[in-house]
Amino acid sequence: MRTAESIVIDGYDLLAENGRLAFEDVVVRGRRINRGTATVPEAGTPHDAYEAVRAEHGRQIFPNTISAESPVIDYSWPATGVFVGSPAGTYLDLYQGVAQKLIDEHHPVYRATVRALVEHNLIFRREINTDDHVTLGDGLPGLHTSQELAALLNGLARDRFGGKSRFRTFFSNSGAEAGEAAMKLAQVHAYRRFLKRHGMAVLERVAADLGIGRVPYFDDVAGDAPVLADYPFFVIACDGSFHGRTYGVLSLTRSKKIHHLGFGKLRWTAHIPFNGKREDLTSRLDTRPITEILAAPGGVRAVVDAGKVPVDLAAMFAVECYQGEGGYRLADRTWLRGIAQTCIDHDILFGVDEVQSFGRTGKLFAVEHFGVEPDILWASKSAVVGFTTACANLAEDCRVGWHSNTFGGGKFFELNMAFATVDMLNHHRDKLFEGRSYLENSRIKGEYTRMRLADLSARHPDLFPAFSGLGGMWGLSVRYREEIVEAGWMLGAKLLGCGAAGETSRLRIILPADVLTREVDEVVTVLDRVFSAVEARHDDL
Repeated sequence: MRTAESIVIDGYDLLAENGRLAFEDVVVRGRRINRGTATVPEAGTPHDAYEAVRAEHGRQIFPNTISAESPVIDYSWPATGVFVGSPAGTYLDLYQGVAQKLIDEHHPVYRATVRALVEHNLIFRREINTDDHVTLGDGLPGLHTSQELAALLNGLARDRFGGKSRFRTFFSNSGAEAGEAAMKLAQVHAYRRFLKRHGMAVLERVAADLGIGRVPYFDDVAGDAPVLADYPFFVIACDGSFHGRTYGVLSLTRSKKIHHLGFGKLRWTAHIPFNGKREDLTSRLDTRPITEILAAPGGVRAVVDAGKVPVDLAAMFAVECYQGEGGYRLADRTWLRGIAQTCIDHDILFGVDEVQSFGRTGKLFAVEHFGVEPDILWASKSAVVGFTTACANLAEDCRVGWHSNTFGGGKFFELNMAFATVDMLNHHRDKLFEGRSYLENSRIKGEYTRMRLADLSARHPDLFPAFSGLGGMWGLSVRYREEIVEAGWMLGAKLLGCGAAGETSRLRIILPADVLTREVDEVVTVLDRVFSAVEARHDDL
């Protein structure tokens, strides 16, 4: 319901929220900003070039994804919510550290967590979570161990995916690492499953067909099987996907050409179209028993050379239900449900990458919107740490030493900030939002954002013809994307593109889970100015 005095979504009056705003000033070196009152100047915030900062960055740091035009963030000015202070004035951060920031960093629960870490001299404590058991003894109020964070995540997964029974979690340091752990877990499961079904002799026949030999170095080492030089257990992903740039997940990533130029790949991957047909997957699978394939002319090599995957060698299907770098594209519900059912039919693990979408779509996991249940899911960014959560029975395939890392779950500061984030996201009830959780707030504000973006698109139909999204994740289809990003930086909006460049390209808009009504309004107001400025340059608009 919408009137001049109120906008009500699911019983929540969004405009009435503005009368309840009360935030402390955030102060850095005497410079102040307040989330409840900050605005972007109508004239914009024309930033100076910061050429010396950019030049020093280039001298000291290897090339990565930064460009000469990338914004310069001045930490000597305060920030809160979507607002950031700068010498040129207040501007909007509309990509939130590329989906790292989920709840305002000045939240009282975060402050209490840091105070507890400082009080108990644990803020700098680091251990190795994969080699040491950790306890807080008789307890330290407000602080938590890695197993407590894992129990929280496992319980949340069980509540949402009840058909999968119990879960376990592995901690890492980033989304790419979490994806690497998922790939290794899927492949070691496929390996153990294959041995149970067919035995080592059949696996060696498969290896021989594919030109894979043993590693003689390990022949004299006691163990349950010889070590092969490679293991042909496939992970299948989607065109347009982005799962990271480290060596394993890079083989799944397929969003931009530059990610791949000059880098070797894992051989045992395959790709199908995102939002294509269920048959794109089923047609890639050779469902004959591996022994029948071995007995046929050409054996396994002929099947692989034909672009097919023997189903006995299919370890996991990996998907982003909400593609990030690929253009902020939502999966088609019917397609995804069909893919998930194909995985069930053929005993292939269904893996979901939630690195960008965790906590951002009005639900904890974006996959919840689609009515399917993953066997493995992984996330990072807004979760503070990287985590891979999977069906507990997969642990039966993992021997001691199958995977490890140094700091995943062992950095006590990050661990407790992660616990605070996940716990707040699910259990904190904010008086500002009339007792609603941050997931509920994100869902409601997502519907409000949809309304406001529809109004904005109606004002600029040629420049901004379409958009899609959920909660705090929105993909905007725009013309003249690079000009919009440039104009945005001058007029008070830090913007970032995603997906392929073209006549119409995608921009991403990322909002925190505790986003305010007035912040959504400010975003739309500034975008309106940006779009108007770009339109003024072009006679075709």
